[in-house]
Amino acid sequence: MATTTSIFVLLKFFAGRQNSAAIDFGEFTEYLKRYSEHHLEEQPSLVTYLSDTANILLKELEKLSANRQILLLSPTPEKKIIIVIAFFIEKFSQRYKEIQSQPAMPFPLEADIPKKIPSEIVTRRNCAELFNELLTKETLSDKYLYAITMPHDMPAILLPSAVSVHVLAECAVLKLRTMLAKEEHHDYFMKKLTVSNPGKEMTAKNIFNKFVQNTDSVKMFKEPEDSFYFLTQLLFFIRQDYEKVKDYTAEDIGVLQSVYILEVVANFYKNRAQENSKKEAAFKNLEQQMSKPPYYFTLGTIAKFTSTSGVPLLGQYSEEELKNFLHEKTSESLGNDLPEMLIFKTELDNQPNFIYKTKVMPLIMRLCTDARTTIRENLRKNWFKVLKNFEDLPEMKDQKAFEKRLEKEVSLHSPVLYALLNASFLPLVNYEMNMQHDDSGLEGGRISIFENGRLVPYSEILLMNRQELLTDTKILLPVWYTIPVISWVLKMIMRPPKGKKSKAEKTDAQLYREKEEENRKNDKLEAAISKNSAVSRKVALREAARQLEEELVPASSTLDRELHSYERTWNKLIGKVTHNNLTEDVNSLIRDYLRKVLRHIKSEGFNRERIENLSETLVKTPALQKIGEADALMMYIQLYIVKLVKNLPK
Repeated sequence: MATTTSIFVLLKFFAGRQNSAAIDFGEFTEYLKRYSEHHLEEQPSLVTYLSDTANILLKELEKLSANRQILLLSPTPEKKIIIVIAFFIEKFSQRYKEIQSQPAMPFPLEADIPKKIPSEIVTRRNCAELFNELLTKETLSDKYLYAITMPHDMPAILLPSAVSVHVLAECAVLKLRTMLAKEEHHDYFMKKLTVSNPGKEMTAKNIFNKFVQNTDSVKMFKEPEDSFYFLTQLLFFIRQDYEKVKDYTAEDIGVLQSVYILEVVANFYKNRAQENSKKEAAFKNLEQQMSKPPYYFTLGTIAKFTSTSGVPLLGQYSEEELKNFLHEKTSESLGNDLPEMLIFKTELDNQPNFIYKTKVMPLIMRLCTDARTTIRENLRKNWFKVLKNFEDLPEMKDQKAFEKRLEKEVSLHSPVLYALLNASFLPLVNYEMNMQHDDSGLEGGRISIFENGRLVPYSEILLMNRQELLTDTKILLPVWYTIPVISWVLKMIMRPPKGKKSKAEKTDAQLYREKEEENRKNDKLEAAISKNSAVSRKVALREAARQLEEELVPASSTLDRELHSYERTWNKLIGKVTHNNLTEDVNSLIRDYLRKVLRHIKSEGFNRERIENLSETLVKTPALQKIGEADALMMYIQLYIVKLVKNLPK
């Protein structure tokens, strides 16, 4: 590669010395041989060209030709011509520097290339397509000489790849400013602009003068302000007038070319501003959805978020932009505070979950309430079984063993809660939340799950008393278990022998999943046997509901558990009767509404977006607006709709 670079440098030097891009192969071969002999001591690698120079050079030239750095012509079998494209790239790059100091100088055109030079040295590109590429991502090089085609048969402008498209835009602005600085053009176009904008004459006049006088007028096209509207209107007026001219002068052509260039540049920045606006709206939508239950989401779930109209958010921003957004939210912070968003992993799937730090404590409180009911019932059943067999467990008598059992139960039945309670960020989150509460001057409601820097026992977190639980369990035993003599005799007779260690019992969630899988198989069998379209439709709807349940319900929980959890959040009535009545009223409203919808809904249309829309419609009804806790209520409605559809009668 070093050799090829040396040859290319020598070709550019030789072309510059003879002031021509066309080099005779034979002449350059002789020059290369003499150069190698003269500079051999300085560059030992040149020894390659001392013998069989022509053949070695030809191989190097073929590499350069393949890279479009030169053209190798053979007009006759005996004669070869080397066309060095970089000669024109340097020549026309200098022209753009001259235009910046002398705007009246015309843009370089294809006519400026000598006729004996073949047109293959030019890469012909459409103005709009090339500018969109270069303005998006530009890499300067000495490889291409672009011929930019213009509308209305305007002469194509030559743009070396070594010249930035921003320089071309600046040259276009300079040409227009030079034209508008003339008194007759200045007053004429200013009047057209002000007359076309009644009520905004002063604004139009100020922007016009700013464009004519400002040294960085290209920047005005990048700013999504009033200047953009007025400048594009000014370009339209100039183009409209100049396209009516029949015999163009060199200055007229330069003005029209400048207008076409700036219109493409303006359109690019307009589209980019619109895309950025859509992207910002999409990220705001993303933030809103992540602030709603269940509050924690994996990257896969976040990638599936959609707008209120059902359009996927991933597409309005790229996957890389989404990852950058999450990285920024989870890494950047103010002062010594935690980042706005946090990451935790569960032992269940070891996938990172994203959650806003302001939602950590509310989520823990909800999961604690949910886990308490499940774990208490699970322990009660287990202890009842043990006590009935006249046995006991360490956790029944020892508080430390009881705490370990509770920790194990939390890890099994609520892995998300367990992951949050053991997360390294939790002490700081707890501290920040309480400090903010104190600074607000509010009294009461302060939550602290840490004592002397350590997590309080699980029994306090779950509000579960060992003695109380044991007493409640013993009450369920038959009365003779409490009579000492009789219980001792029965213990000797009925106590089962010690056998092998029993296998770990499956959790309620695991049993629930197995039952659901069995129901799914039965539905598939029913659909295969039945030829009734109504039956097939119900089976398809039930399957769609199960798929939605997999999205909405964590693997460690069940549908009913999630329903009860969200119900406790939005239904704050204390009395049992009034509490149940409110829940039933809401359920009835959902059932009545769904009954109407199910007449027309199809299985392929029963998706996450659809039930979100249905839930949002119900939440906004006057009857449900009075309840409050809209997020929890909306999640409850979605889950209840899934339950109703999943349990459609066969």
